[in-house]
Amino acid sequence: MNVTKYLHSCLLVEDQDKTILIDPDVFTYQEKVFDITKVNKLDFILITHVHPDHCFPPFIKELTTKFPDATIISNQQVVDLLSKEGINATTEETEFIAMETIPHEKLWDTEPPENTIFKVFNRLTHPGDSLHFNTSSEILALPIQAPWGSTVAAVEKALEMKPKIIIPIHDWHWKDVVRKGMYERLTTFFASKEIIFKGIDTGETITV
Repeated sequence: MNVTKYLHSCLLVEDQDKTILIDPDVFTYQEKVFDITKVNKLDFILITHVHPDHCFPPFIKELTTKFPDATIISNQQVVDLLSKEGINATTEETEFIAMETIPHEKLWDTEPPENTIFKVFNRLTHPGDSLHFNTSSEILALPIQAPWGSTVAAVEKALEMKPKIIIPIHDWHWKDVVRKGMYERLTTFFASKEIIFKGIDTGETITV
């Protein structure tokens, strides 16, 4: 499985001749770190919830214009939002994409939206904006920083789940120098727990 990290929670997953983009967000789009001209195929787009840092319709429109056969999978709130933009999506999972509704973390100024956790090829888990999951695949995309949460809570959840590999997500809010330092600390800490922490740079692809 090849995984490319873009900004925030946006991951491109390539495995078993399938290409899957998770959470095409406003930051990745506005900072132009995702070069659509270098992507030759896109089979699925998975969206965890409606917030623009996970679901940005202009980005999705560009993707579906180039890849009209790509299937968008999400929850009903996202399906309804995209429908208003003329974009078709479905709530149906596939044999290698499993999904479940889990609570979005609490927000202080609004009700949290419906949040979907995805498991891809039963190897990678992407929980969106939630630490309310009770199982993980061997590879966990872990939201490590957020207005709704803390790195401490994220680390505690990871230790509870005991994945083999952690890919950090939801960290756009950190400056690059802070992110690098935190990645180094997290790499050392998780290594002591026999967990591999992959501090991926923007646009970097790893094989896991």
